[in-house]
Amino acid sequence: MFRIGSNVYATDGRVGTVRYLVLNPLTREVSDLIVQGNGAIGSRVVSSRYVDHVDKQGDIHLKVDKAFVQKLRVFDHQEFETPSWKEAGLSEALLIWNDSYGIVVKEMPQPMKRVHIDRGVDEEHVLIGRGSRVYTALGERVGTVDHVVVDPDTKVLLYLVVRLPGLRRRRVVVAGSQVKEWQHDGVILNLDRDALYALPPYVPRKEDKTLAQFVREAIEALGIPVEDLSVFVDKGHVLLRGHSATRADRRRIGAAARAVEGVVSVTNEITTDEELAVRIQERLLSDAVASLYPVDVLVKNRIATVTGQVPSRSVHDIILDVVRHTPGVVSVIDEITIDREAFQDELPVIMTVHVQEA
Repeated sequence: MFRIGSNVYATDGRVGTVRYLVLNPLTREVSDLIVQGNGAIGSRVVSSRYVDHVDKQGDIHLKVDKAFVQKLRVFDHQEFETPSWKEAGLSEALLIWNDSYGIVVKEMPQPMKRVHIDRGVDEEHVLIGRGSRVYTALGERVGTVDHVVVDPDTKVLLYLVVRLPGLRRRRVVVAGSQVKEWQHDGVILNLDRDALYALPPYVPRKEDKTLAQFVREAIEALGIPVEDLSVFVDKGHVLLRGHSATRADRRRIGAAARAVEGVVSVTNEITTDEELAVRIQERLLSDAVASLYPVDVLVKNRIATVTGQVPSRSVHDIILDVVRHTPGVVSVIDEITIDREAFQDELPVIMTVHVQEA
């Protein structure tokens, strides 16, 4: 996450704060950071490839030292207004008018155009900063950019956090794919006002260790027995592992984790008794011997009870071995009976051939 206004540190100390992000509007890649420093450093264009990591406080750490930063390109932003009639090649004489009483007015309001010049960055790129204006697809101004979320590996902008107007100053998360057009210090969305206000709110990320504890407490509050529950959290992304009785329980557990404030996503790898029973039957059907003698399997709390009839001890042992080695099974209750006579008609017939000598 690149926060506008975050502190930026070189390998040997602080060099300034992030003033703008420089964005390629075609690829959504953040090519550079405009770092506002003090003294001799001034404003510098720092390539995103020099970013090493962003710490838990949101501070940006570079791979280079202060001396290297000072040698980078200087950034200079100039903004001014110019008469737009000059672009159309019109004569300045057109600005002299006669009013309805015949009085000549020489100083009429002129149509003006705001021009910006950013020295040090690619002219095809745009600058996004805190307070950059956000518009709907209909051109209605609906908020400002608060900060952005960038993929740490590709440097592609994933999300915008947009601050909405009003007393609450609510912030919402807008996907980069929902941007229709990037402009200098402005963004036009593919959304109308209602769709924008319906987006999920932005919640500052908690530390992973704290978030894992909140997720665990939310699951325990359900009162659903979960064996060997493990909760792993990495930058707000939650991975759940363990075992519950039914798929409905697993869905409720996943929903409880997603409802915890600060959770970005949930990967639910909790297994259930129902799924384990299906997994055992699939393995039995794929075995050349076990598939010939169907048995019933009931799973409760990862304990598999196997019932049925088989013709021999060898078949019995093969079936139990398949069940016992199915991932997730902790114990097997053997209720298989061996009844050779029940399978007498199916047993192979051994033929004896008598050869009479001549």
